[in-house]
Amino acid sequence: MKMLLPMFLAPVLFGIATAEDKKDPTAGKWVVESVTRDGKVIDGYKGTVRVNDGGKYTFTPPADSKIPASSGTYTLDASKSPITFDAVVKGGTFDGKTLLGIVKVDGETLTMAFAEPGKERPTKFESAAGSGVVLSVYKKAK
Repeated sequence: MKMLLPMFLAPVLFGIATAEDKKDPTAGKWVVESVTRDGKVIDGYKGTVRVNDGGKYTFTPPADSKIPASSGTYTLDASKSPITFDAVVKGGTFDGKTLLGIVKVDGETLTMAFAEPGKERPTKFESAAGSGVVLSVYKKAK
């Protein structure tokens, strides 16, 4: 009987670990702290709300902003370090494009870096002049 117990527990424990591995660390409501594109800070995005839920996202700027709203879908690959994402955008600056990026969550901070369409996925969380990389830093909404 003692030998059978590990055989029954292993699938249960494995199932729990697998479910936890599939949890989306970016899920939830986030507010833009800063956006940098090609090494230049873009203040117009501050206060924009991003909601990630079930592989879909919305990006809603403040009412007085000239930044366009957008939405779309995304997939994460948590087996990579840093975690990679592919986002397909609907509306806004990158309408109809696929963005390749990286993401990290550190407590209440979400950091995303993505390449402009047609460029390679970034490997670092930085946006240097001429890089074609957009770096966004978010705080968890309260």
